[in-house]
Amino acid sequence: MNFRCLIISVMSILVMGLFPLRAQVSVDFSHSGGCYEKPFALSLSVSDNADNPNCVIRFTLNGSLPTANSPRYVKPIALSGKAYSRSEIFRIQNAPDKYWYQPDNVEHIIVVRAAVFDKDGNRVSEVETNSYVIESLLGRKIRMSIVSLCVDSMDLFDFQNGIFIPGVDFNPDNPSQTGNYYRRGRSAERQAHFEYINNEEVVAQACGLRTHGNIGRRYAQKGLSLYARNEYGKKNFKDVLPSGKDKRLVLRPFGNAWTSAGIQDYFCQQIAAGLNFDALECKPVALFLNGEYWGIYYLEQKPDEKFIAKRHGFDPDSVRLVRDWAGHNDHGIDSGFVAMMRWLKTADLADPKQYAQISGWVDIPSFIDYVLFETFIGNRDWPANNMRCWSAEGSPWRFIFFDGDGVRTTKFNAVQNALYDGADLTWPTSSEATLLLRKLLENKDFKEKLRARLKELRREKFRWSAFSNIDVEMSSVFGVCVNDVEAEIASQSARFGYPKSVKAWKRDVRRLRRYFKRRARRVNREWRRVL
Repeated sequence: MNFRCLIISVMSILVMGLFPLRAQVSVDFSHSGGCYEKPFALSLSVSDNADNPNCVIRFTLNGSLPTANSPRYVKPIALSGKAYSRSEIFRIQNAPDKYWYQPDNVEHIIVVRAAVFDKDGNRVSEVETNSYVIESLLGRKIRMSIVSLCVDSMDLFDFQNGIFIPGVDFNPDNPSQTGNYYRRGRSAERQAHFEYINNEEVVAQACGLRTHGNIGRRYAQKGLSLYARNEYGKKNFKDVLPSGKDKRLVLRPFGNAWTSAGIQDYFCQQIAAGLNFDALECKPVALFLNGEYWGIYYLEQKPDEKFIAKRHGFDPDSVRLVRDWAGHNDHGIDSGFVAMMRWLKTADLADPKQYAQISGWVDIPSFIDYVLFETFIGNRDWPANNMRCWSAEGSPWRFIFFDGDGVRTTKFNAVQNALYDGADLTWPTSSEATLLLRKLLENKDFKEKLRARLKELRREKFRWSAFSNIDVEMSSVFGVCVNDVEAEIASQSARFGYPKSVKAWKRDVRRLRRYFKRRARRVNREWRRVL
């Protein structure tokens, strides 16, 4: 045996499965991953060891990790339609019957995963992965950025451990809350390979993958969370979103939106930028999973402690983030937040001293903008849900806007929803979720600040007309969001049946446009009855 391969083999036996592999050899690809017009032949070679017969390359074309039983590379791989994955994972039922949709076929890209093995079948290199989008094979050019995820199929679809299927955890008597895809935490994280393809730019790295969301976990088009970690090779996702570096990202499905316009959260995040709360950077992408088309997603920041620490320059360990009005966080309960909410129940905020006290605990300008924005968009999945706020190093609580999917275009009084004071509702509103706003409105100074800010936002941020001098017009932003996804709608519809057709999508887009065009005037009437 070649001495170099012998040493590598011994090292691999010691470290494989315990630590990320730091091999001395690697697989070289003749072409980097990305978009190409026509098919070509892909050559693979072992770096600095191409002529050694005892170290061989083995590869896969279905997204799974190469093993000693995978095909051996002996000649260039023709990147034609014959190189598409034959696994047909789109036929595996990954949702309860109510949410399941299976197309007749799906579009493909080509994913090649390769590694070096010694003569005894031990892997002695990292697994290298490249995705190839061959436009002539697709029959079209994808007009948005592309994300290719490769995950070993057992991690997704194994009955016991796969996180993409109902699996062993599914209870047919409770189909809405059970299934392997509801597993949470680090134990439910699987290693994936992430590639972000934006024209000629490609960002590629290993990362952690989990399912994401609540209802969205049981849809066929699932929400996903991505985690960069040192153990996977890189501690950040660099140059994916304008922020430059993010430790965690979310892939939000088009199908999560409450109407098939599908752009609600994307649009809302754009118009929320610059307000006195935290909004998320996001952009639409076409997702391929193990080479199979998985529809339109929105790649966005994950609203957690890491996100806040990076954006505002805090030590992540100093950030306190609560996820509901009961004060829950990742570790249990935030006692300080709970104490504040308990104090509020009996507080008299008409008293200037008590109002000054709550003003030291809550960032009032942040809360005013947050409430006005949520009521302006008419979010039907708030305030009892989708609430997050944070404090760091003793700062007042500030708010994060995320998940605008619950915007619909039928009649809804968002201000009335935000001020509910009954005992019979727990969702979408509750007396607990509206307590802070109701108590603050006891104070004349707060009322005046909210009234003045509403007038200012109507004149500037919430103005629809495209003919004023305001820098960011809703009408133009709306048009950009529509244009960003329009070319991909037919493929999204064919893949998941949502929207039902391009025609249905255009109808819902028209309705959403009319809704936002009229929304500033309507929400002003809703608030006027209170103020």
